[in-house]
Amino acid sequence: MVTAGVAVTIAVRAGTGEVDPGGLAVGLVSLMLAVAGLHQANLSQALQDTDTAALADRLAVAVRDREEKTHQRLLGGSDRTINVKFTFRPSPAHHGTGAAPRGTLEEVATYYRALRPGRLVITGAPGAGKTVLALHLMLLLLPDPGQAPSGPVPVRLSLSTFDPDRNELDDWLADHLTRAYRLRPSAAAALVRARLILPVLDGLDEMDASEPGRDSRAAAALEAMNRYVHGTTKGQLVLTCRSDPYAALERADTWAEDASCIEIAPVSLAATKAFITARTRDRGRWEPVLNALQAAPAGPLARGLSTPWRLTVALTVYDERHDGSWVRDPVDLLDPTFRTPGQVRDHLLNLFILAASSAGGKAAPYTRLQVRTWLTVLAGYLHDSTANARAVAGRRLSGTDLVLHELWPLTGDRRARTVHVLLTLAVWATADLSAALLDDWKVYATNVTLMALGSLLAGFPPWPMPSRLERVTAKTPAARHQLVNGLVGGLFWGGLVVVVDMGNVVGLVNGLVYGSVVGLAGGAMVGVGLAGVLSDTPEVRKSHGNASPRGMVWDDLVTGFATGLVVGLGFVPFYWFALGPVFALGAVLIYMLLFGLGGGRTLALLYNRLFRCGFRGALDALFRPWRAFGPLFRTGAGPALGAAGVRYLAFLLCTRRWWSNQPLPWRLGRFLDWCCDAGLTRTAGIAYQFRHRELQDFLTRGQLHHAPPDDPASAEMPRP
Repeated sequence: MVTAGVAVTIAVRAGTGEVDPGGLAVGLVSLMLAVAGLHQANLSQALQDTDTAALADRLAVAVRDREEKTHQRLLGGSDRTINVKFTFRPSPAHHGTGAAPRGTLEEVATYYRALRPGRLVITGAPGAGKTVLALHLMLLLLPDPGQAPSGPVPVRLSLSTFDPDRNELDDWLADHLTRAYRLRPSAAAALVRARLILPVLDGLDEMDASEPGRDSRAAAALEAMNRYVHGTTKGQLVLTCRSDPYAALERADTWAEDASCIEIAPVSLAATKAFITARTRDRGRWEPVLNALQAAPAGPLARGLSTPWRLTVALTVYDERHDGSWVRDPVDLLDPTFRTPGQVRDHLLNLFILAASSAGGKAAPYTRLQVRTWLTVLAGYLHDSTANARAVAGRRLSGTDLVLHELWPLTGDRRARTVHVLLTLAVWATADLSAALLDDWKVYATNVTLMALGSLLAGFPPWPMPSRLERVTAKTPAARHQLVNGLVGGLFWGGLVVVVDMGNVVGLVNGLVYGSVVGLAGGAMVGVGLAGVLSDTPEVRKSHGNASPRGMVWDDLVTGFATGLVVGLGFVPFYWFALGPVFALGAVLIYMLLFGLGGGRTLALLYNRLFRCGFRGALDALFRPWRAFGPLFRTGAGPALGAAGVRYLAFLLCTRRWWSNQPLPWRLGRFLDWCCDAGLTRTAGIAYQFRHRELQDFLTRGQLHHAPPDDPASAEMPRP
């Protein structure tokens, strides 16, 4: 009401000019109704955010959908796993109760439910199967489809992204739910406060480049976990860490208090035989290897194959078939030059990477040299982030996670951000050509100058959040209420913006019809969760057969282009009457590029056109220098839409061979998706990770070797 009163007073004092008084009245009423509708939508969303039980139900479905795929990939596309054994390891003090002396993978859920409190630390040697055991526990704890969760929802997180010096565990958990599962911040915080989330914290040993001590990041993370409480007891969690780093932390008087620590035992000879028999197609081919293991149970080969990970790799590379014939013979594992377990490991990893380009004998879309080069660049970036404890723009970089729109520090701290600014300014300058056509080139030059200055002053967010258009849904009362609020708000905003601005051009009646159509289209987008702001529904959609993190960037660009399409269509009549049909159709393309690549101009354009009022109207008297204010406002609004996608495009530009010595493919997300299918990488939330840390370290050491040139297996696969 106050806003409307002030606007009327200003209009009366300034004179009506070319503004249609009837349109102005309709617009003012529309403004009040739109504000009321927005307030009601916020109240409705606040009530929905407090329904933590319903949120947990939907989150459990999304978690199961993702982790089932990850679990299968870790097993090499099979459902057969080694029933590893583990033993209880007492902590120096303050350990949990209820832990049995020993257990197995198949019994891990029963083992965990007996713990008081539910805090479990999983340790073991590299490749022992810690992540697989944690994933197996998660899937057993998650309810079956259609059932409500009987306890907190397990959510897996990579500890390499946790900065205990800047964040408490609660805040970090809520931020992960917001980023990875598209929950509203208030909804994510409510779930964490209610302790309806079971954090499964993977990779404590990956937080430091060397053995962790009292002042290490891992020690600080453990202190944060010890502060994580639920009422009068410690909060539930599951933690994975290699045995040696965790023992070093215990020697430094730091460990997970009130937790039960277990250690995965090496794979026994009997378990190795059972696994090979269950997985291989021809057990006879493996008889020489099994006999060698029986003869020397402590030899290099036995120790080199003592983990589930390496056994899985061995079966993958030596059970590969092309055109019905075996590509390799397991007898090669008996090579007398393999004198250490490390040599066996490197031999298997080398074959594993080379075999990925020809899985099933089919031509791969990349050459082996490309696969090697690109994976080595990514592995080197992750190694550098950990070894140098690198932090950029207030965030410590992960040593394991590859998030597409957050990979830009690979090219330097500023290069990709600078290209982002220049790319956005170029798009904005193109879109503002209308200022030169409607006014003159001096106005256009002023606009572009102010855009550049505003960009330097306001800056661009260093870590932009991807946006997404939610699907229209009416399955729940809250969703229907949200959609109706968006439609009503958009209808009145359309009347306000278009009628006030175009009443003198197309007439009041035509303006009302036009504003209604445009407002409903825009309101529908807002009502179903434009930019993910009004939605708390976890992401459950499928992408390319699996939950692909590259969908985050794609959704961000689609949101920008879709918004630009609606806005462009909204201004078609204006350009049609002012400049002709050619410019009207061109406006659609301009605004699609504007939002899809520039982003952040929805509110700016509404604001700009609201106060221009036909360029010389009543409210224009208050904001006389609109040509200066409009560009500044839309620049300061920031890239709310399409920003993550633009940062990713800027990053890819910076990795071209003519500009960088760290080349990557144009379609990096497509390449990493292919690596997931080939078993080289995996997904973890919105991030890609190497299939195993041993594979990442192997590439970092640069020990990838090709077969001799005359070996048929060394020939590069042709590109389709």
